[in-house]
Amino acid sequence: MKNLSDLELIELVRSASYGAFEELHRRYWSDLQKLAYSKIGDREDTYDLLQEMFIELWEKRTELKFGNELNGWLRKRLWFKLYGYFRTKGFNQKHQDNFKIFADAENTTTAFDLSELKQANVYYEELLAVIEGAIEEMPDRMREVFVLYRHKNYSVSQIADKLGIAPKTVRNQLDRAIAKLRKSTKQYDPRALELVFVLWLIS
Repeated sequence: MKNLSDLELIELVRSASYGAFEELHRRYWSDLQKLAYSKIGDREDTYDLLQEMFIELWEKRTELKFGNELNGWLRKRLWFKLYGYFRTKGFNQKHQDNFKIFADAENTTTAFDLSELKQANVYYEELLAVIEGAIEEMPDRMREVFVLYRHKNYSVSQIADKLGIAPKTVRNQLDRAIAKLRKSTKQYDPRALELVFVLWLIS
């Protein structure tokens, strides 16, 4: 199973191969756990959330549309689970502090009430789809920089070294990418609270 591609694993999982499902679990659990824990900050809740996600994946294996890129699909699935987690449990002080730091780093100047995140609206799934569509439509270099920064946790200097460009160019590309995302989602929330929250989840 270890030598199978993700697409081959998906097909076997759809065919009810529990061995393939265990390999999928082994291959992606660690990275997903780190991402979820960085947002939740509680190991038991993180474990429970991921277990629930993988159980759902197995139970709905014939219904789910995995797509061609399993890592990205699993991360998206996790974003939905995290969103549900915070909608149900709300933000504790640690979450609020972490989110505030992120929002400040995003240069979000509009004031907002963090308690609003407990009542995040039903547009979330549409909003996430719009964001993903906007990322796909970015120019190649901008998308490459954004994905390295948001999805793979590269620093500005690491991206500059990897792509052979100046750090200032990286920052400019990131600024333009964020501006593009804000423009594509402006109809959902004029104060961009949902957008900032989604970006915090997926960063």
